[in-house]
Amino acid sequence: MEVDGFMEYVDEASFFKNEYDTKLGNLMDHYEIKTEAEILSGSIMKASKSFNRYKDGEALMLAVRSLRKETRGWFNEKRHDDEDEDDAFAKASAWYHVTYHPDYWGIYNEELNRPHFLSFAWCVYDKLIVIKQKNMRMRRAAESLQRRMQSSLHIR
Repeated sequence: MEVDGFMEYVDEASFFKNEYDTKLGNLMDHYEIKTEAEILSGSIMKASKSFNRYKDGEALMLAVRSLRKETRGWFNEKRHDDEDEDDAFAKASAWYHVTYHPDYWGIYNEELNRPHFLSFAWCVYDKLIVIKQKNMRMRRAAESLQRRMQSSLHIR
């Protein structure tokens, strides 16, 4: 999922990942939700006694939706119309990198004794999907070229 130029955005991505994790973790603490999967899906396995599945569940889903929208806003914050589309993909790649690379694993919630959250990068899923599709096309083209070269080198 690495795109040329992604390293230029890693520091910014790390800053925003920390912001996102803090806000998501605070929501989880407030509603006493144990896992990221529960809060994102709205499917709370063990709700606290004070948690009203209808009233609190609706408020929780609105809060999560609002956080994801805010996060997409951070992504688009410094984008100008004249910015190259490749910059957006490099930025999305950096967001993926700081979410999944081993060097960044667990560093955002260390002091808070929270698990490592995985949903940050997926706030810009549309960019990540395009990156994956491009990478798959490139890989298939390279494999096809390799097969053609190998078959043309065989003596008949």
